[in-house]
Amino acid sequence: MKHTAAILILLIFCTAATSQTANFTYQSTTGFYCTPSSIKFTQITTGNPTGFVWSFGNNNGSNLANPTNIYTTSGTFTVRLIVIYKKKTITVTKNIVVNPAVVAHFEMDRNNLCSPGNIQFRANPYQNISSYEWDFGDNTAIVSTTSPNIGHHYADYGNYPISLKITVQSGCSGKSFTAVIVKKPVLTATVTPESGCTPAAVRFNATVGLPPAASVTSYLWKYGDGSPNTTTTVANSTHTYLVAGNYTPTVHITTNEGCSNDFILNNIAFGIPPTNHIAYPKLSEFCGSESPEFVSKAVNANKYFWDFGEGDTTSVTDTVMRHKFKTLGNKTVTVTPLFNNCPGTPISFTINVIGVIASFNYSNTCSNTKTFSLNNNSQGNLSTIAWNFGDESPALQSLHVVHSFPDTGTFKTKLSITDSITRCIDSYSRNIYTAEPILFNPDSSICKNSNTTFSIPYNYNNPAALYNWHALGLQTGPDNMVPLTMNAPIHGIFNNNFVIINNGPQYCPDTINLPNSIIVRGPILDFNAASEICLSKTFITNNTSRPYLPTDAIIDWKWNYGMPDWNDSIYQPLPYFYPYWGTFKVTLSATDINGCLDTLEKNVIIRDVPFLRSIPDVDTLCAGQSTTLIAFHNDPISWSPVNSITCSTCDTIIANPSVTTTYYVKATSRFNCSTTDSILIHVYNPFIATTKKINNYICANESVQLEVKPLKKKINWSPKTGLSDSTIFNPVASPVHSTTYIATLTDSVGCFSSSIAINVIVKTLPVVDAGPDKTYPYNTNYSFAPAYSNNVNSYNWTASTLLSCSNCAIPEGIATNTQTYTIKVTSDSGCVASDQVSIFVECNGASLLLPSAFTPNRDNLNDYYYPITRGVKKITRFSIYDRQGQLVFEAKDFIPNNKIAGWNGSFKGVLQNSAAYVYFIESVCDIGQQLNKKGSFLLIR
Repeated sequence: MKHTAAILILLIFCTAATSQTANFTYQSTTGFYCTPSSIKFTQITTGNPTGFVWSFGNNNGSNLANPTNIYTTSGTFTVRLIVIYKKKTITVTKNIVVNPAVVAHFEMDRNNLCSPGNIQFRANPYQNISSYEWDFGDNTAIVSTTSPNIGHHYADYGNYPISLKITVQSGCSGKSFTAVIVKKPVLTATVTPESGCTPAAVRFNATVGLPPAASVTSYLWKYGDGSPNTTTTVANSTHTYLVAGNYTPTVHITTNEGCSNDFILNNIAFGIPPTNHIAYPKLSEFCGSESPEFVSKAVNANKYFWDFGEGDTTSVTDTVMRHKFKTLGNKTVTVTPLFNNCPGTPISFTINVIGVIASFNYSNTCSNTKTFSLNNNSQGNLSTIAWNFGDESPALQSLHVVHSFPDTGTFKTKLSITDSITRCIDSYSRNIYTAEPILFNPDSSICKNSNTTFSIPYNYNNPAALYNWHALGLQTGPDNMVPLTMNAPIHGIFNNNFVIINNGPQYCPDTINLPNSIIVRGPILDFNAASEICLSKTFITNNTSRPYLPTDAIIDWKWNYGMPDWNDSIYQPLPYFYPYWGTFKVTLSATDINGCLDTLEKNVIIRDVPFLRSIPDVDTLCAGQSTTLIAFHNDPISWSPVNSITCSTCDTIIANPSVTTTYYVKATSRFNCSTTDSILIHVYNPFIATTKKINNYICANESVQLEVKPLKKKINWSPKTGLSDSTIFNPVASPVHSTTYIATLTDSVGCFSSSIAINVIVKTLPVVDAGPDKTYPYNTNYSFAPAYSNNVNSYNWTASTLLSCSNCAIPEGIATNTQTYTIKVTSDSGCVASDQVSIFVECNGASLLLPSAFTPNRDNLNDYYYPITRGVKKITRFSIYDRQGQLVFEAKDFIPNNKIAGWNGSFKGVLQNSAAYVYFIESVCDIGQQLNKKGSFLLIR
């Protein structure tokens, strides 16, 4: 900057300093400065700063005005705030002490008790301790102490949460948590085997859960059979049961801490082999359609195990058993009696299944779902065959049949067969289902994302049927969902909606088509928008939505850009500036004329713009000087223009412009978001003061406007006398005598100045006296008596038409009317002077002339009766009366000699007859005298 202006600049900065102050306060969000500590910083500044740069002393920083920083370690941290103004910065530093975190830790002599008792606790000791606060979790009062050791008695079984809070004198505290369990030892046990024959050697095993310091000192085994109890020091035992019966064994444990628990094992049962076993069939030969009875009895048996020789086995407690065989022929049946699973002697016998066993399978075809092929696969000698279809149709006797059932129904189809040799009969029946189902949907048109229901009137009655749905472009099933409600997720004209009904492997799947199409209509929503933009850019959406059907106009639009205070309801919303960065959900909803509504959501990421502040905002240089420019930033920067700076990417540069230049600094983030700041450097170059005219001539009492350039400088005139304003570039000069004015121009910062002299030469005025005003009779000759100075060079009289000459010194005239004359003289140096003189016509009766008659016949000759005057300035009243004294015309306050102001010979629109009339005139002469006149005249037609 210009060194010669150092005092001026210092004054500017001193003035700014009085209005630009900086400081900050800080406060922990918890009230204590303990690690980790979240501290809120608040700047206190004046003078409209443009930016803030914070350094928190822990490698963190911020550019917010009032940031929050988290200290995760303890220590003393130097916090620095740089407040950026337009032309300078102020730096404030303070030290912040963050105290170490308090780590609460404690130990106890045990964390498990098998019975109510005492536990001893010991916390890690702390210097400058304020308190240890113990919460033992058993609803007893919190205990506060300064000793790290404490004991507590737990009076009941339970699970108790324990916490310790350690507080030191700095106010920092820490907590630790654990739990104490007071419960009996966890005891389980198993027994093997649980049933069988006596003598039974049984093994018992116990499992015990104990605290680490506890152990089982004894196991007391009670076997439940009246034998002596057994005590062991190990977790297992053996015992032989000699007597058949049911028993409930238990085990009781005792620990080294005096705790105990009991466990009841599973019930066990042992027996002896049943005796006196007898077994037989009630029939040794029977028809295949029968379920014969079999008998098995044995002493002490409480269960019987049957094997029927066809791979079928079963156990029952009854002595009588029924069974239907699946095949014909001889069968060996074996039964074993059991007493508590102790087997007795089995007995086998042979039976013979004779006659017939009825069975058939069936199926239809896809070409005719009501026609079924029924295949007889019965066993035995089929002497007679009878098919009953359950539809009131005649029975058939063929081995295999094909039958067409009615259109709709559930038909119990029965096959009856006989064997004429054994006279055995059997039958087998199955339900066969037929139907003529239709697929029905009440909607021919629905909105996208709405529900519609498909139903199947006249459906099969088969409860086991499965349905595979194909509708609205979707597929669902197979399942038993009837009716089916579906949501329409896509637009379309769907004319291929159907359901496949599967009644089982005997049936051909039945495909049922919906006879009508379903239109899924509604808005097709879409819009184009950037997925991410910079905060400084406008967010623009391009709505490309349309109705699925062109005739379904969209009548309602709703936009939301994820901001609670911004909504729009037009097709194409206006560009929007997000107020802050983040991820926002852009939502478009639209409703068409059918009430169909759809919603589309897209996310947009708004990237924050880089922090950038530069100083000074404006600076001033004299030509040839340089200045320092500084940019505060977090991202890479670039300066422009680059032809007069020392570095294009540095934060501090030297600029040496030759002309006034605006320097731009641009910061660009990794997301290509940028911020630009600018600094205007005014460069002041030498200049020369100029004027259009050095010598300016004026006559006395005249003025001339002076003009000096270049403008936009500071100007000083000397002398100031005679100038309209000595601080402007174009003052008006009105000197009394010739004067030389000096204009001195200086630029606004005092770099350069220039002066110029301008002469204003004052010329002498001529002198003229036109003489006194005079009054003459009308039409009288007169002359003037003016007086002139010796330097008069020319004369000019106005109005000249009434004078004998206009450029002579003493002209002559005739007094025909009152007239004021101006004499203007010019001196030999071109200066002008003037004076006036008035000639008045005498005021008398002769000045008012009226004719003795007039003829208002509209021939444009003598049609109006009016006064003709000389030297009269105004007619104040002109009245006309008939001979009866009636006023027929009157005019007031008009300029004389105007026939339009006269009488046209009519009264109230009626032409007056020829007659004599009387007039009366009141007037004012040019010299101010009142003049009145009256008389008579004739109206002639």
